[in-house]
Amino acid sequence: MRKTLLLVLLFQSFLISAQCWQTISAGGSHTIAIRNGGTLWTWGRNNFGQLGSSGVPSSQSNIPIQVGISSDWSKISAGSSHALAIKTNGTLWAWGRNNYGQLGNNSTVDSNIPIQIGVDTDWAYISAGDNYCLALKNNGTLWAWGDNANGQLGNGNSGSGNMVLVPTQIGSIVWQTISAGTDHSLGIQPDGSLWAWGRNNNGKLGNSSTVDSYTPTQIGTSTSWKEVAASQAHSVGKMTDDSVWTWGDNTSGQLGNGSSGTTAYKTTPQNISYASNSTKIAKGYQHTVVRKNNGKLYSWGGNVSGQLGDGSNTQKTTPVLVNNDSDWDYIDSKASHTVALKTDGSLFSWGNNLYGQLGIGSFSAQNTPQLVSCPTLASENFELASSIRLYPNPVNDFIKIESSNSIIINKIDVVDVSGKVLIEKTNAFEEIDMSQLSTGIYLIKINSREGAIIKKVIKD
Repeated sequence: MRKTLLLVLLFQSFLISAQCWQTISAGGSHTIAIRNGGTLWTWGRNNFGQLGSSGVPSSQSNIPIQVGISSDWSKISAGSSHALAIKTNGTLWAWGRNNYGQLGNNSTVDSNIPIQIGVDTDWAYISAGDNYCLALKNNGTLWAWGDNANGQLGNGNSGSGNMVLVPTQIGSIVWQTISAGTDHSLGIQPDGSLWAWGRNNNGKLGNSSTVDSYTPTQIGTSTSWKEVAASQAHSVGKMTDDSVWTWGDNTSGQLGNGSSGTTAYKTTPQNISYASNSTKIAKGYQHTVVRKNNGKLYSWGGNVSGQLGDGSNTQKTTPVLVNNDSDWDYIDSKASHTVALKTDGSLFSWGNNLYGQLGIGSFSAQNTPQLVSCPTLASENFELASSIRLYPNPVNDFIKIESSNSIIINKIDVVDVSGKVLIEKTNAFEEIDMSQLSTGIYLIKINSREGAIIKKVIKD
C-alpha cells in the first residue's frame, strides 16, 4: 500500500512539473514569471541585473532561477533591460537597468535585486517600456517615469536627456488600461476611447500623421476599444467585438494586412479580418501574436529567429497558425521571442535565444513552442548533487544532510510543489525537522558556494 501511494505521489509530481506557472512576461532578452504559490523566477540576459538575483554566477542564465524567497508576487512586466512587479499588498518593485531612471527610485544606478518604489500600496497595473514605465493605481490614475526623449511619458515634455526619476502622475484623467512601447504609449479610457502619445515615426500613434505628441491624443472616435499593445514601431489594438486592428511600421509585415516594406506603414488603425475573434493580443518588435477564442494561436510578421512559432524562419504578412493546439491561454512578447501559457499552467517559449531567454537550458533559437520545465523538480548541478546525500527518504521527523568536506552549504529551503517556501535554514545544516509537515512530496533546495541543487523528499 505504501509503495502504491509513493508511486501515485511521484506520478502526480511529474504532472505538476509542467503545470506550475501563473503568469509570464517577455523582456528584451530576458523573461520573468510567477509560479503557482507566488514565487518569482527569471532567466535570460543579466548584463544590467535584469534577472533580479545577486547570486547569478554569469551574465545570463538559460534556465529559470528564483528571485529571493518571497511568495507574494502578483503582477509583472518586463522592459528592455529592467522589470517591474507588484506584490499582493499593492507595493511596487523594480530592478535591472536604470540609466534613464526607469526603476523609479530617484537615481540612475542599476539594481540587481528588486527594490521597492516609494511606500504606496495602491498600485494596480504596470507596463514596462524599453527605458520607461507606465502604471495605474487603484483609482485609475496614470503614473509615468524614466526616459522621455520623445514625449512617451505624456507629461508635455520631450528632448534628449529628458527623464523623470520617480513615478509622476500624468494629468487627472482615469484610465482603464495602458501599454508602454519603445518610445510611444497607448491607453484606453473607461469609455472605451483610444489615446496615444510619444514618438510617431511611421504613424504608430494612429492619428493620421507622423507628428510626435507629448500628451495623450485621442485616436478616432470609436469607444469600443478593449486592449492595446505598443511595440517598437507598430501598434496593435483589440475592440470589444474581438476584432484586431494594427497600425504603424510594416517593414516586416507585422501589421498582418498582406503587405510589407518600408513604405507600407499605416497612420490609422486597420482592421485585420484574418485575426477576428481574438481574445488576447501580443507584439514583438517586428511580429504580432493573437489568441483566438477557440484557444489557437496565430502570428505574423518578422520571423528571422523563429518568433512566429510556425516551424519556419520565413516572414509572414498575414496570420498563420502556430500549431494545432487549442488550449492556449496567455501570450506575451517584447522583442524577438514569444512566451505563452496553456490553460493547465504549462509554459512554452520560442524565437530568439541568444542569451537563454527561452529558459529551456540551451542558447539555440527555436521556431516551434518549447516546454519550459518547472525548475524545482530537477537538479541544477548533477555533479554537486552526487556530493550531497539526504536520508532517510521517505522521512518521518528529521532528515539528515551529509556532504563531502569540500562542499560549503550557505542556505537550505524546503518548499512544497507549488514553490512556497515552508522552512528556511541559514545555519546548522546537519538536519532538518520536517515533523510538522503534512504527508506528501517536498523539494529541498540546497545553496552552496559551489552552486545549487534541488532534491525531492517524501514525507510519510
